[in-house]
Amino acid sequence: DAVVAFKLAAQGGGTGTAATAPGQGRGGRGGAQQPDPWPGQKHLLAVADVLTGSHHDSISHALATVEQIGRKSGADMTMIRTDSQLITKGQVAGVGRYEGRGVNARTLSYYDAIFMLPSGYGTLTDQQKADLLSFVRDEGKGLIVGHATGVAFTDWPEFGEMVGGYMDSEFNANARVIVEDPKFPGAMAWGSPTFMFDDQHPVFKAPYSRDKVHVIMRLDSDSLAAQNRARRPDGDFPVVWARQYGKGRVFNVGWGHPETTWDDPHLQTMMLEGIKWAMGVTQADVTPRPFPKSAAAQAAAPAAAPPQAAMSETAAKDPLPEDVGKSTVQKICGDCHAIEQAISIRGTERDWKDTVDLMIDRGANGTPEELQTVVKYLSKHFGPK
Repeated sequence: DAVVAFKLAAQGGGTGTAATAPGQGRGGRGGAQQPDPWPGQKHLLAVADVLTGSHHDSISHALATVEQIGRKSGADMTMIRTDSQLITKGQVAGVGRYEGRGVNARTLSYYDAIFMLPSGYGTLTDQQKADLLSFVRDEGKGLIVGHATGVAFTDWPEFGEMVGGYMDSEFNANARVIVEDPKFPGAMAWGSPTFMFDDQHPVFKAPYSRDKVHVIMRLDSDSLAAQNRARRPDGDFPVVWARQYGKGRVFNVGWGHPETTWDDPHLQTMMLEGIKWAMGVTQADVTPRPFPKSAAAQAAAPAAAPPQAAMSETAAKDPLPEDVGKSTVQKICGDCHAIEQAISIRGTERDWKDTVDLMIDRGANGTPEELQTVVKYLSKHFGPK
């Protein structure tokens, strides 16, 4: 895990940020209590679990950026850690020669919100999971999540419910973004209700529902290539949303795969404002709203199918061309999907590498050599038309 904690200067009151009792959740030497060095200020804990799943190379830069936007807005970094022990309401104990001793770690009770970039199944114990859910739902604290979180804790359905959805797939594109709620703090950071944004965009699946989340931004499906638009026939491609979870607040940003995303000053502004909202510093109406009728009608309009040669009976039964690597593709892709579904998209070698990485996150097994074989086979036979 990589953990960065920073404090955000309070800018007014607000619901959803329960006060911390003096000394609560603060161990000292041997577990003794310590006074808060920043009394009366907001605190954010940023965590990226890199011990499981697919490690995104941008994670370190993302955490550093979150720390910096807090510092520049009046926040100071308080600590940097490389474990997930702080996601607990209990006493943190030492390890190794310090095993059994209490340590002076500030745990969940000290923080007003947590920013998470986990991947894979994570390393939280059942008690830590319960503490995290309670931190948001019962104590009214905030949760902010970024790109990698869409494929995190897929074995923990309560986490998906809290966030509002899991990632079904993703694709690289420079796509047009539509701001559905320009009144949400930071939503107009780009200065326009529509703008182009280049990233690895998420495609969300259940438990995602517009009955449960307040979509702030979505992709304009008309700006997407046909193979990407087909990933959601209903045309609903949310990329940023907010929601109330019990007493707490959740802010989800589906972007952040490449490092360049975190260098974008517009995204930094949106992130900072979203963090402040999640901590209760600012207010917004996050009542869930339906997918705009005009967008739904647009997505339902039939698209002209490209001319296609009739598929032979043999090809209909076996969609994979005979070539080196076919059996490896059948083995690895078949772990997650029917082969027909796995190859229903087309992409560049980079797209297919990202897709295979996602399959591994979902439990597909394969050696590095096998994965390289799969990527080469798919990009050769199912590349862009």
